[in-house]
Amino acid sequence: MAANENIAPASVEITENMGEWFVRVVQNGAAHISTFEVESYARAFAEGKRPSLRHPAGANENRE
Repeated sequence: MAANENIAPASVEITENMGEWFVRVVQNGAAHISTFEVESYARAFAEGKRPSLRHPAGANENRE
């Protein structure tokens, strides 16, 4: 199984782990992960990426 088989074609995901917030942006099959210490910063970053991916707000969002 290739590593890229589980990557969505275009998505934004937000997850929290041990007090850090992670935003995973997938575009053109490439994933990029940004980390944030503040939830509101992570959410603002993710919201800023969504229009370029043509996804409605809240799509593919995971909240722990």
